[in-house]
Amino acid sequence: TPIKSPPFRLFFRPLFYLDTLLLKVFESFESQAMAHQLRWDIRLPSEAIPPCLCDEERIRQLLAILIDNAFSYTPPGGSIRLTLDVSDTRFRLSVCDNGPGIPDAQKAQIFERFYRADTSRKSKSHFGLGLSIASEIAALHHGRLYAEDTPGGGATFTLELPYK
Repeated sequence: TPIKSPPFRLFFRPLFYLDTLLLKVFESFESQAMAHQLRWDIRLPSEAIPPCLCDEERIRQLLAILIDNAFSYTPPGGSIRLTLDVSDTRFRLSVCDNGPGIPDAQKAQIFERFYRADTSRKSKSHFGLGLSIASEIAALHHGRLYAEDTPGGGATFTLELPYK
């Protein structure tokens, strides 16, 4: 029986600041937001945040998947927001859009490999793997990735990471 290797190799940095990562990710998507005619916004805590033990590149990859999906499903003139919140036990990174949203019945399935919710949007650039990969990255960080409705319409994807 062949040994199954883990799909990702993680490189944790013990003193990594998520607000710095979010700013870098935000800046890297600014021109794409303009090209898609989207309002692109970021909200970070005003107070200093503690460092997070995580793999910077994998968290960047996870955020890029969520942002790419938001750009794909939010119509021109729509808005997308990247946020970071900190509680006593967790970091919460969110990508919120005001696109069509996700029906409640499909929220659990969207993280399955090859699942694509909207049959009318079977773009060749989306193969139904992104959210599955993002979910796996979250799990490898002992975190949680979930989707919920954005107040007023749309979808919010949130990654919760524990303090280490």
